[in-house]
Amino acid sequence: MQPIDDPNDPRLDRFRDLIARGDRLGPDDFFAESEIAVARLLASPHFTTRLVLGTPAHLARLDIPLNCEALAVSRATLRTVLGFDLHRGVIACGIRPPALRPDLSPGTCPIGPVLGASALDVLLARPTFTALLVQGLADPANLGSILRSARAFAVDLVLLDRRGADPLGRRAIRAAMGHVFDQPLALVADLEAATQFLRQAGVHLWAATVGPQARPLDGLVRPPHLVLMVGNEGVGLPAALLAHADLELTIPLAPEVDSLGVAAATAVLLHALQPRANSSRRDGI
Repeated sequence: MQPIDDPNDPRLDRFRDLIARGDRLGPDDFFAESEIAVARLLASPHFTTRLVLGTPAHLARLDIPLNCEALAVSRATLRTVLGFDLHRGVIACGIRPPALRPDLSPGTCPIGPVLGASALDVLLARPTFTALLVQGLADPANLGSILRSARAFAVDLVLLDRRGADPLGRRAIRAAMGHVFDQPLALVADLEAATQFLRQAGVHLWAATVGPQARPLDGLVRPPHLVLMVGNEGVGLPAALLAHADLELTIPLAPEVDSLGVAAATAVLLHALQPRANSSRRDGI
């Protein structure tokens, strides 16, 4: 742990004026804040942490490896350097995996526990799996909440729209409570092509909608190989993706409420669609 008293110390430049820089220093960097999220980043075998900055008390509670720099500053210095008051007391800079860099060429790019193999091939070899396809989400907080739910309900793979919010954006990581660092996911440039491939492989695609064709969630029996598709809160899933769906489903609601937000709806659906073998998972909130 390296104590720093001067807010102008060049060792702090990586974090300087973070919001003004759009939460990025370059295409290879991302930032995670809060003790819980930083701890999960440090513990994940799928990500490398470049640098951790925080108050001495917060840093002392983290298991920081010897090959990772830790800079200790006062809360006032932290506020001066970042340009905002970070109540969570610690922030880390991680190295963005190549598959999650914004300049990546089009394609499906797996990270996490399936790194180095085809994510879809790994899934298709399993007797049962649940995947989640997320289309067109612009709000990083919504995306982070969905990734947290995916991790909570043992989703095997999340397919993300490359044109949507960044899963390694600071707000997305914060909403996910750092669970993005262990949730298998893939950025997809062409979701329609991905759904065509899945259909040809015999995978069932269920689309979450509020349309007239949607069947109530109650009483549905899920197939062994299932991809749940959720879309943008404002316009829902596009017709091109709905055309590949085997079934549209919806959550029965009180008559006065027309829909749930996408993050809440996704959590309800993932819980209901868990394979029954997952009944041994611990309860939690």
